[in-house]
Amino acid sequence: MRIGIEYESHDRYDTTVSRLILVLQDLHGPRPDPGAGVSLPRLPALEQWVARGDIAPTPGGWRQWLQYELADQELAALPAASVAGAGVQALTADQPLWLATPVHMVAGLDTVRVHPAGLLRLAAEEQQILQDDFARVFTGSGWSLHVTGRRELLLAGPSTLKGAAIRSADPALWLGADPRAGLPSGPGSESLRRFGAELEMWLHEHPVNLARAARGVLTVSALWIWGGGAAVARKGMVAAAAPVPAPAMTAWADELFIDGLAHCVGLRVEPLPKRWPQQGANFAPADDLLAVCSMSVAPDQGSLQALESDWIAPALAAWRGGQLHTITLLAADRVVTLRRSPLRSMLRKFRRVRPWWEALP
Repeated sequence: MRIGIEYESHDRYDTTVSRLILVLQDLHGPRPDPGAGVSLPRLPALEQWVARGDIAPTPGGWRQWLQYELADQELAALPAASVAGAGVQALTADQPLWLATPVHMVAGLDTVRVHPAGLLRLAAEEQQILQDDFARVFTGSGWSLHVTGRRELLLAGPSTLKGAAIRSADPALWLGADPRAGLPSGPGSESLRRFGAELEMWLHEHPVNLARAARGVLTVSALWIWGGGAAVARKGMVAAAAPVPAPAMTAWADELFIDGLAHCVGLRVEPLPKRWPQQGANFAPADDLLAVCSMSVAPDQGSLQALESDWIAPALAAWRGGQLHTITLLAADRVVTLRRSPLRSMLRKFRRVRPWWEALP
């Protein structure tokens, strides 16, 4: 049998069909309280995506994966706080930075857990009050707190901690769990942990927390310090030949790290829509898309099913309908990519579809 093949060489794929990178920011294997009677719903679209896609681990989390995907090696090697700081003004160029996430802890008889919805987004006025009071209380300490308008604030630390090999973890990994294993560790971490304890005492019965308690919303138990140790990234760090994706990329996000990454590599940032446009029916974007979704509430039946219906299912439908060339999902510690390939699609049909909480550790 003779087979003839015709082909054309292209520098890149047709720009009328784009790729999507969908980040499920806080979906890290939710741990519902066994005593609360909460059961996790099956998410068919997410499970199909995971079963049919190419799966790879992301040991450094979704932020580091994006750094390596969209930037050059110099920028990719920086901690998340340095990249995030690129989008914030009034930062000293040589001070090491850390992300500071407001968290709410739940104290038991002999344990402390991060509340399942304990990653808090403070109002701009609350952030400003904390920044001003921090400058008064911690004057001369070498630390400064900076408002961002996003969920994470920024802490600039003393130069003695610059370059310290301190390991720290995204607090989203510890939602509903005992956070002790995620606290700063390694050389130089003792001073960081002591400072974190001082912040907890400062926040206890702080006027911002008293006002939040009066409104019946979760209070700020601590500022989780993580993802830092280096100075702010510079816009000029990315060379002209850096692998910025083609075609141009638009980011839908309300996230500090994306603000900084956009400043460094030239992404266009727009507010995250409430859901996928037109439910994915006829939406064919001209640019590649990066969407960073956060549930902002405890993972339960309603929030998980909303995430499925508003984002996962319509994005999968757009890929199946040909509006998207490639779709990549970043969730938990996995990256799952679906590409348009008939042979791969046929082989993937034989994969077993598992519950999403088993497929995404």
